[in-house]
Amino acid sequence: MNPVPNLAFALTRRRPSDRQPPKHVWLTLDDGPDPVHSERILRVLDHHGIKAAFFVIGNKVAAHASTLRRIFEAGHLVANHTLTHRRLTELSDAEVLREIEATDRLIAEHGVGQKLLRPPYGACDDRVVGLARMLGHRTVLWDIDPNDWDPRQQPKAWINRALHEMTHKADCVILAHDDRPTTAEHFDLFIRRLKRSGRVVFQDPATLGLAGAAFGRIAGLP
Repeated sequence: MNPVPNLAFALTRRRPSDRQPPKHVWLTLDDGPDPVHSERILRVLDHHGIKAAFFVIGNKVAAHASTLRRIFEAGHLVANHTLTHRRLTELSDAEVLREIEATDRLIAEHGVGQKLLRPPYGACDDRVVGLARMLGHRTVLWDIDPNDWDPRQQPKAWINRALHEMTHKADCVILAHDDRPTTAEHFDLFIRRLKRSGRVVFQDPATLGLAGAAFGRIAGLP
Protein backbone atom coordinates (compact mmCIF):
# COMPACT_ATOMS: atom_id res chain seq x y z
CA MET A 1 0.00 0.00 0.00
CA ASN A 2 1.30 3.43 -0.89
CA PRO A 3 2.07 5.60 2.13
CA VAL A 4 -0.21 8.56 2.79
CA PRO A 5 1.68 11.72 1.80
CA ASN A 6 2.49 14.16 4.54
CA LEU A 7 0.38 17.05 3.29
CA ALA A 8 1.40 19.36 6.11
CA PHE A 9 5.04 18.99 5.11
CA ALA A 10 4.23 19.44 1.44
CA LEU A 11 2.30 22.61 2.13
CA THR A 12 4.96 24.19 4.33
CA ARG A 13 8.01 23.12 2.36
CA ARG A 14 9.63 26.15 0.76
CA ARG A 15 11.70 26.51 -2.35
CA PRO A 16 15.39 27.29 -1.77
CA SER A 17 14.88 30.83 -3.10
CA ASP A 18 12.21 31.41 -0.42
CA ARG A 19 14.79 30.77 2.29
CA GLN A 20 17.29 33.26 0.88
CA PRO A 21 17.41 36.84 2.14
CA PRO A 22 16.03 39.30 -0.40
CA LYS A 23 18.32 41.07 -2.85
CA HIS A 24 17.78 44.82 -2.98
CA VAL A 25 18.19 45.95 -6.58
CA TRP A 26 18.52 49.46 -7.99
CA LEU A 27 18.16 49.59 -11.78
CA THR A 28 20.16 52.36 -13.47
CA LEU A 29 20.28 53.18 -17.18
CA ASP A 30 22.92 55.29 -18.92
CA ASP A 31 23.44 57.07 -22.25
CA GLY A 32 19.88 58.03 -23.18
CA PRO A 33 17.44 59.36 -23.87
CA ASP A 34 16.89 57.43 -27.08
CA PRO A 35 13.59 57.85 -28.93
CA VAL A 36 13.37 54.15 -29.81
CA HIS A 37 15.26 52.09 -27.26
CA SER A 38 14.53 54.19 -24.16
CA GLU A 39 10.84 54.13 -25.07
CA ARG A 40 10.90 50.35 -25.36
CA ILE A 41 12.58 49.99 -21.97
CA LEU A 42 10.06 52.40 -20.45
CA ARG A 43 7.23 50.15 -21.61
CA VAL A 44 8.89 47.15 -19.95
CA LEU A 45 9.41 49.05 -16.69
CA ASP A 46 5.79 50.25 -16.79
CA HIS A 47 4.57 46.69 -17.36
CA HIS A 48 6.49 45.37 -14.36
CA GLY A 49 5.75 48.36 -12.13
CA ILE A 50 9.45 49.12 -11.60
CA LYS A 51 11.08 52.54 -11.29
CA ALA A 52 14.64 53.15 -12.47
CA ALA A 53 17.27 55.88 -12.50
CA PHE A 54 18.10 57.32 -15.93
CA PHE A 55 21.49 59.03 -16.22
CA VAL A 56 21.08 61.14 -19.33
CA ILE A 57 23.51 62.79 -21.74
CA GLY A 58 22.85 66.50 -22.22
CA ASN A 59 23.26 66.51 -26.00
CA LYS A 60 20.73 63.69 -26.28
CA VAL A 61 18.33 65.55 -24.00
CA ALA A 62 18.46 68.46 -26.43
CA ALA A 63 17.78 66.13 -29.37
CA HIS A 64 15.13 63.90 -27.78
CA ALA A 65 13.29 66.07 -25.28
CA SER A 66 9.97 64.26 -25.68
CA THR A 67 11.55 60.99 -24.55
CA LEU A 68 12.99 62.70 -21.47
CA ARG A 69 9.54 64.05 -20.66
CA ARG A 70 8.16 60.50 -20.91
CA ILE A 71 10.78 59.37 -18.39
CA PHE A 72 9.74 62.11 -15.99
CA GLU A 73 6.01 61.47 -16.53
CA ALA A 74 6.48 57.76 -15.76
CA GLY A 75 7.93 58.65 -12.35
CA HIS A 76 11.53 57.62 -12.92
CA LEU A 77 14.56 59.42 -11.50
CA VAL A 78 16.57 61.55 -13.94
CA ALA A 79 20.18 62.49 -13.25
CA ASN A 80 23.33 63.77 -14.94
CA HIS A 81 25.64 61.77 -17.26
CA THR A 82 27.41 64.89 -18.62
CA LEU A 83 26.88 66.88 -21.79
CA THR A 84 29.08 65.03 -24.28
CA HIS A 85 30.07 61.75 -22.56
CA ARG A 86 33.78 62.52 -22.31
CA ARG A 87 36.18 61.17 -19.70
CA LEU A 88 36.05 63.80 -16.99
CA THR A 89 39.47 62.86 -15.66
CA GLU A 90 40.96 64.07 -18.96
CA LEU A 91 39.27 67.49 -18.89
CA SER A 92 40.20 70.76 -17.23
CA ASP A 93 38.28 71.99 -14.18
CA ALA A 94 36.35 74.47 -16.31
CA GLU A 95 35.42 71.77 -18.83
CA VAL A 96 34.22 69.38 -16.11
CA LEU A 97 32.01 72.08 -14.59
CA ARG A 98 30.61 72.96 -18.02
CA GLU A 99 29.78 69.30 -18.77
CA ILE A 100 27.76 69.06 -15.56
CA GLU A 101 26.15 72.49 -15.49
CA ALA A 102 25.01 72.45 -19.11
CA THR A 103 23.33 69.09 -18.62
CA ASP A 104 21.62 70.28 -15.44
CA ARG A 105 20.15 73.21 -17.37
CA LEU A 106 18.89 71.01 -20.20
CA ILE A 107 17.26 68.57 -17.77
CA ALA A 108 15.64 71.40 -15.83
CA GLU A 109 13.76 72.53 -18.95
CA HIS A 110 11.63 69.38 -18.67
CA GLY A 111 11.50 68.38 -15.00
CA VAL A 112 13.33 68.23 -11.71
CA GLY A 113 16.55 66.28 -12.05
CA GLN A 114 18.39 64.82 -9.08
CA LYS A 115 21.77 66.12 -7.97
CA LEU A 116 23.53 62.90 -8.87
CA LEU A 117 26.37 62.57 -11.38
CA ARG A 118 27.46 59.37 -13.08
CA PRO A 119 30.81 60.01 -14.76
CA PRO A 120 31.12 58.44 -18.22
CA TYR A 121 33.10 55.18 -18.17
CA GLY A 122 33.18 55.46 -14.37
CA ALA A 123 36.19 57.75 -14.84
CA CYS A 124 36.47 59.84 -11.70
CA ASP A 125 39.07 60.83 -9.16
CA ASP A 126 39.18 63.10 -6.13
CA ARG A 127 39.35 66.18 -8.33
CA VAL A 128 36.26 65.24 -10.37
CA VAL A 129 34.33 64.24 -7.26
CA GLY A 130 35.26 67.54 -5.63
CA LEU A 131 34.17 69.59 -8.65
CA ALA A 132 30.86 67.74 -8.76
CA ARG A 133 30.39 68.39 -5.05
CA MET A 134 30.93 72.11 -5.68
CA LEU A 135 27.79 71.97 -7.84
CA GLY A 136 25.90 70.00 -5.21
CA HIS A 137 26.24 66.61 -6.93
CA ARG A 138 27.11 63.25 -5.46
CA THR A 139 29.02 60.93 -7.80
CA VAL A 140 27.20 57.65 -8.40
CA LEU A 141 28.94 54.48 -9.54
CA TRP A 142 27.66 50.87 -9.71
CA ASP A 143 28.65 47.36 -8.70
CA ILE A 144 26.96 45.17 -11.33
CA ASP A 145 28.14 45.83 -14.89
CA PRO A 146 26.83 43.30 -17.42
CA ASN A 147 28.69 45.03 -20.29
CA ASP A 148 25.52 45.16 -22.36
CA TRP A 149 27.35 47.61 -24.65
CA ASP A 150 29.99 45.00 -25.58
CA PRO A 151 29.35 43.07 -28.85
CA ARG A 152 30.78 39.98 -27.17
CA GLN A 153 27.91 40.08 -24.64
CA GLN A 154 25.18 40.49 -27.25
CA PRO A 155 22.48 39.82 -28.01
CA LYS A 156 21.66 38.58 -24.49
CA ALA A 157 24.77 37.06 -22.88
CA TRP A 158 24.90 40.24 -20.77
CA ILE A 159 21.89 38.92 -18.83
CA ASN A 160 23.84 35.84 -17.70
CA ARG A 161 26.79 38.04 -16.77
CA ALA A 162 24.58 40.28 -14.60
CA LEU A 163 22.97 37.33 -12.82
CA HIS A 164 26.37 35.74 -12.20
CA GLU A 165 27.78 38.96 -10.70
CA MET A 166 24.75 39.20 -8.40
CA THR A 167 25.13 35.68 -7.01
CA HIS A 168 26.81 36.54 -3.71
CA LYS A 169 25.56 40.10 -3.27
CA ALA A 170 22.57 41.13 -1.20
CA ASP A 171 22.41 44.68 -2.56
CA CYS A 172 23.06 45.56 -6.17
CA VAL A 173 23.25 48.76 -8.20
CA ILE A 174 22.93 47.49 -11.78
CA LEU A 175 24.27 49.42 -14.75
CA ALA A 176 22.65 49.04 -18.18
CA HIS A 177 22.32 51.27 -21.26
CA ASP A 178 19.04 52.48 -22.71
CA ASP A 179 20.55 53.42 -26.07
CA ARG A 180 21.45 49.83 -27.03
CA PRO A 181 19.06 47.91 -29.31
CA THR A 182 19.91 44.51 -27.84
CA THR A 183 19.43 45.81 -24.28
CA ALA A 184 16.00 47.16 -25.20
CA GLU A 185 15.07 44.00 -27.10
CA HIS A 186 15.88 41.71 -24.18
CA PHE A 187 15.07 43.97 -21.24
CA ASP A 188 11.79 42.20 -20.44
CA LEU A 189 13.64 38.86 -20.40
CA PHE A 190 16.23 40.43 -18.10
CA ILE A 191 13.57 41.57 -15.61
CA ARG A 192 11.80 38.21 -15.70
CA ARG A 193 15.05 36.32 -15.10
CA LEU A 194 15.93 38.69 -12.26
CA LYS A 195 12.58 37.92 -10.65
CA ARG A 196 13.10 34.17 -11.06
CA SER A 197 16.63 34.28 -9.66
CA GLY A 198 15.46 34.59 -6.05
CA ARG A 199 13.80 37.08 -3.74
CA VAL A 200 14.46 40.34 -5.57
CA VAL A 201 13.12 43.62 -4.24
CA PHE A 202 13.38 46.47 -6.74
CA GLN A 203 14.21 49.67 -4.88
CA ASP A 204 12.81 53.14 -5.36
CA PRO A 205 15.50 55.05 -7.31
CA ALA A 206 14.99 57.96 -4.93
CA THR A 207 16.86 55.84 -2.37
CA LEU A 208 19.89 55.42 -4.62
CA GLY A 209 21.79 57.95 -2.55
CA LEU A 210 21.17 55.84 0.52
CA ALA A 211 22.44 52.79 -1.34
CA GLY A 212 25.68 54.56 -2.05
CA ALA A 213 26.06 55.76 1.51
CA ALA A 214 25.48 52.27 2.88
CA PHE A 215 27.47 50.22 0.36
CA GLY A 216 30.20 52.54 -0.87
CA ARG A 217 28.94 53.06 -4.40
CA ILE A 218 28.67 56.84 -4.19
CA ALA A 219 31.72 59.01 -3.92
CA GLY A 220 31.80 62.49 -2.48
CA LEU A 221 29.44 62.04 0.45
CA PRO A 222 28.68 65.37 2.13
